[in-house]
This record gives sequence, structure tokens and C-alpha cells, in this order.
Amino acid sequence: MMIYPRDDERAIRVQRMVDDWAASGLLREEQRERMRLELQVDYRRTNLFLRLTLFLFAALIIGALIGLAFVVFDVEEATSSWLMFFAAAATFYLTQFVISRYRAYRHGVEEAAAVASIVFFAIGCAMFRGDFSSLLAFIGAAGASFIVFRRFGYLYAGFAAVVFAGLIPFNYDVFYTDTPRRLLAAVVLLVIFGLLRERRKDHDPDFPGDLFGVLETTAWVAIYVLANFKVSEWLSIPDEVPLFYWVSYAFTWILPVVGVMLAIGDRHRWMLDANIVMAIVTLMTNKAYLNGVQKPWDPIVFGVLMITIALGLKRWLASGPNGSRGGFIAERLLASERERLALAGGATALAPGAPQPHSHEPPPSFGGGRSGGAGASGKF
Repeated sequence: MMIYPRDDERAIRVQRMVDDWAASGLLREEQRERMRLELQVDYRRTNLFLRLTLFLFAALIIGALIGLAFVVFDVEEATSSWLMFFAAAATFYLTQFVISRYRAYRHGVEEAAAVASIVFFAIGCAMFRGDFSSLLAFIGAAGASFIVFRRFGYLYAGFAAVVFAGLIPFNYDVFYTDTPRRLLAAVVLLVIFGLLRERRKDHDPDFPGDLFGVLETTAWVAIYVLANFKVSEWLSIPDEVPLFYWVSYAFTWILPVVGVMLAIGDRHRWMLDANIVMAIVTLMTNKAYLNGVQKPWDPIVFGVLMITIALGLKRWLASGPNGSRGGFIAERLLASERERLALAGGATALAPGAPQPHSHEPPPSFGGGRSGGAGASGKF
């Protein structure tokens, strides 16, 4: 059960929406103030910068205390896992204490304690048998992350639980090749996707349905990453199995199409955005999948294609009744959406630039011209 009452969580989310509506010009200032009076909660909150600062300092203090305990008590390797389990329980209790006693909500300190409990529990599981086990570490991290998510509602903990669960098969020693690992990981993520999808539909779309919706999208994107060999070669080197290779290539096209259809049917914004990005990644990796030769003008062609699709889609939506089709419009009404779009545009500045042109080799030197005219004494 989540420690924050559901009504308070919903009120906080509505507050954010009200502020966004006011910043977008959809509400007057007096309307905003009147609505916020009805949405007051007695939790302490802070801005993002101070939240990150408190998180960092609290994490450093907690880590230093655990390190001090190892030094003072001279903990042996055989008992170190039990100290980690104790530290995980203590930091988990500290999170609940800070929230209950000081009414903290996303304040940084309690989040650092919650994240520390995940890390300590994962380390304790990894060292439980005496030697380090990555399989137990990922199982412990996935379980602890899920518990923290269910108890405190931290979205990043739920995200970590999905990712760690998907990585468990890659640490299972029974599988020595990439193909069964990817297949089992895809099955695990597909089950998680189905469960999260049902949970989202069974709950209020604002809360907690929004949390389950983000995690549902995370599981779907993770399946795509596993299916696209050109994106996840770093995860595990794919086997040279032609059938599996071309099946994965087909799924790089199938998954975005199916995902867009599901997102439009459910009006699931996170799924829609994620699958659009997945479709773009598929186009970007298509030539590499087919072992095509990369050309210098490929980015230009790709950019022109994206602009054409975007303009065509915008005109198609705007030409519908009242400038919309099926409830979808071509304009961004909320200020938060425009800010995210601007942030995405700014992120393109971090993209690697064009490769440096090949330097031409200097012309061969014939050694002439050292004396006399026209290299009379030079070597040819």
C-alpha cells in the first residue's frame, strides 16, 4: 500500500495541471488561485534544484555511514551481506520516518534513503553466497525497486524494476548464447507489459493509472531494444543465426506499428510518443540491418523525409472537422508540451557532427630543387 493517500496524490497532480493550464493561457490567474485553494495538501515540497542537492548530500552521508560501519566493526566478507540487508531495512524505515514525521514529498532526503535501500539490498543479495552473483544482484534490485515503487510511488523506482527484471536472463549462467537470453527477456518484459496494461485500465487515468502507463511504455520500449540488434549490440553480442536475425528485423517494423495502433485506441500519450521515436530509430537502423553502405547524404535524405511526414501529418490533422481527427489536433496547447519540444530540439545540439573530411596525402617529393635551377642536382 502506498504511504501517500490517494486523494493527496491526485490533488498534487491536479495542482500541476492547473499551473500548466494557467501558463498556457487556458485559465485566468483568479481561476488558478481559486482552484489551488481547493487542492491544498500538507506536504513539504521544494524545487527541482534543491531536491537534487538534498538527494546528493543525503546519499553521500548514507554511503559514508555504511563505509564507517564496515571500518569500525571490521565486517568480514561472510557477514557483509547481512550488514547490507540491515542497511537496506534501516534506510527503508528512514524513508517512511521522514515522510510520516516531516511530511516530505519528493524532497530529496527521503528519496536518497529509498534509493539507498535498493542499492544495499541488491548488494546484499549479490554477496549472499559468499562470492558476487550478478544474477542475484539483478533479482534483488528488481524486487527492491518494485517494493519502493509500490510503497512510495517513485516512478524511477518502477522504471528500474522493469529494466532490472528484463536484464535478469542475461545474467543466467544456463544460457551461454544470446538468442535464448533475448527470447526469455522478451517473454519476461511482455508479461510485465500485459500486467501493467491491465493495471492501467483498472485504475483512474490520472492516478495511479498514469504511473502504470509510463511503466507499460517502458516495458514496450525495452522489448523493442531487445528486438533491434543494431541498438542493443552492447547488451549482448547477437548470435549469427540468420532466421533470428531477420525475424528481429521484421519486429523492428512491427512493434512501432502495433504500438501506435494501441496508443491511438487507448489515447495513451506516452505510448504514442515512444512508438513514434521507435519508428524513427527503425528508419535510422534499416540500412545497417540490410548491410547497406552509409552515404554522406543519408542524414539529409532522412531529415527531408521526416519533415515531409511531419508536414503531411499536420496538414491532414488540421483539415479535419474543427481542426482535429479522432480527438487529435496538430497544435500543442500546453506550455509544458512546448517546453519539452524545445528541450528535445536543444538536445539535437549534442548530436555528433559530420565526420571530418579525409585529409589528402601530400604529393610525393622527388627531392629536386636543392641546388641549381629546376632541380638540376636533385634525385628523381
